[in-house]
Amino acid sequence: MKVIIYGTGKMAEFICYSFMNDSNYNVLAFCVDDAYVPPAGSTLLGLPILSFAQVQKDYPPDAHKMHIAIGRNSARESVYNKLSDAGYSFANYVSSKANVWPDLVIGENTFIDQCCDIQPFVTIGNNCMLIGSRIGHHSTINNNVLLSGNILAGNVTIGQNSFLGINSAVKEDVVIGSYNIIGAGVFINKNTEDYAIVSNASVPQRIGDSKRFVMFNKGQDVKQS
Repeated sequence: MKVIIYGTGKMAEFICYSFMNDSNYNVLAFCVDDAYVPPAGSTLLGLPILSFAQVQKDYPPDAHKMHIAIGRNSARESVYNKLSDAGYSFANYVSSKANVWPDLVIGENTFIDQCCDIQPFVTIGNNCMLIGSRIGHHSTINNNVLLSGNILAGNVTIGQNSFLGINSAVKEDVVIGSYNIIGAGVFINKNTEDYAIVSNASVPQRIGDSKRFVMFNKGQDVKQS
C-alpha cells in the first residue's frame, strides 16, 4: 500500500517515521501546498518534498492514499476537504504498541500513537490525532479532533474540531462541545458549550538554583543558604 504524507513539520516527520517503521504502508513522498514548495531536490527522511500539483501528476488517487500530518485542526480539516475533492482516500495509522481493543471504530485519516490506551466501545471519527491519550469506554470522539496527552473517563463525548492539551482530564459522562480549546492540566467535570476555551488560573513558576540541593549534587561543594 502506498501513501503520501501531507505536511513537512516535526509532526509530519514523526508520523512519517511511524508509518515507515510500524505499518504496511510504503511512504513515497511528502506533499505541501504549492506556495510552500522548497527548492527542487529537497528531501525529508530521504523522501522528496513535492507540490500538491506534482503529487497529483506522479501519484494519482486511484493508486495512492494520503495522510495529513498537520496538528492544527482547522488546517487539517481544510486540507482533508481539498484532498477528498481531488479524489484521494486516506490512510490510518494505529501503532502496534498502542493498547486498543478489536471493537475500536475509527474513520479515515486518523493517527493513534504508541502511548495511547483505548478501552472498549470507543468510536473515533475522521481526521483525528491522538497523541499519548487514555480514552475511557463508550467514549465518542468526533471529526477533526486533536487529543494530546490527556485522559477521558468513560462515556465522554468530544465535539468536532476540539483540542485537549497535555494532562487535561474529562469526568465520566461529560460532553465537550465543538471547537473547544481545553488547556494543559485542566479538569473538566461538566458539559461545555461550543467554542469554549477553558484554562487553569495562572500560577507563577518558582525558578531556583539546583546547586543548592545536596541530594542532586553529592560530592560537590554545595552552597548552603
